[in-house]
Amino acid sequence: MKNRYLMMSVVLILAGSSTQALAKADTAFLTEAIQINLAEISVGDLAQKNGGSDDVKSFGKMLVDDHTASNTKATSLAQANGVTPPTEPKAADKQKHDELAKLSGADFDREFAKGMVKGHEEAISKFEAASKGDDDIAKFAQETLPTLQKHLKTAQTLESSKRVQGEPPAASEATKPKSEMAPAGAAKTEAAPSAETKKEASETKNAEMAAVPSDAVGVNDYYKQNVYDTSNNTVGEVSDLLLDKSGRVKAVILSVGGFLGLGGKYVSVPFNALQVTEKNGKRYLLMDTTKEALKSAPGYKYDNTTGKWVPEKA
Repeated sequence: MKNRYLMMSVVLILAGSSTQALAKADTAFLTEAIQINLAEISVGDLAQKNGGSDDVKSFGKMLVDDHTASNTKATSLAQANGVTPPTEPKAADKQKHDELAKLSGADFDREFAKGMVKGHEEAISKFEAASKGDDDIAKFAQETLPTLQKHLKTAQTLESSKRVQGEPPAASEATKPKSEMAPAGAAKTEAAPSAETKKEASETKNAEMAAVPSDAVGVNDYYKQNVYDTSNNTVGEVSDLLLDKSGRVKAVILSVGGFLGLGGKYVSVPFNALQVTEKNGKRYLLMDTTKEALKSAPGYKYDNTTGKWVPEKA
């Protein structure tokens, strides 16, 4: 009987230790979540002041708005759980803010985007770890994750954007023959290799595999790049390339309107509707259409469950 009570006491002690450890983890997460929000609000304000591009300034405002709302929830949750909310970011984040404050224009934009990608990747990892469960703190983490993922996507787009590296092509460039604008993966007709001997055939095949067509265009020249109309106006941005079962690029998903695809619309256009032209050694994507025409086209959304683009419901 005594042994039975002893075992029950051990179980209760272990259960109490587990609850205490969980409470400490929750406390640490709430404290860190508030510090993250304060850091993002601070750097968002800085982006609106020191940013060189409208995209960076707009992203800065988004950070301030979204993280202010998130911080209100996190602070209330902390107080309800007996946690004293911190009043400033972590020392490391304050140092990064001070370093960014010394920059402006394109220099600021570059370092800001890079920092936002790394910072949001780390924040998402912490919120994902805290989202396991069904208590109020886990639910807060679950509700915040989509916003953090949206911010990460925007930061990644800003980091990879090349739109500040050159001017749009001149209107005259749009009149180039399509034969001079071969897209990536364009078919190339070649004579069949000689079959005189097995060795010669093998060597010919290897040579073909190693050759790169002189007019080839890399995927990076399409993905996340602006698309211009024939009057040099930006009509959209490439968000995805769609391949058929044989591996050929058949269609392109364009982000139209909104800020970097956020709050805008995704439409599908045939891959061969895009033309590639060059100016001053840089390649640009052209399309004989207007932004208004693209905005009126059927919309699509990405289905995370199936991993496919599906039509938006009317």
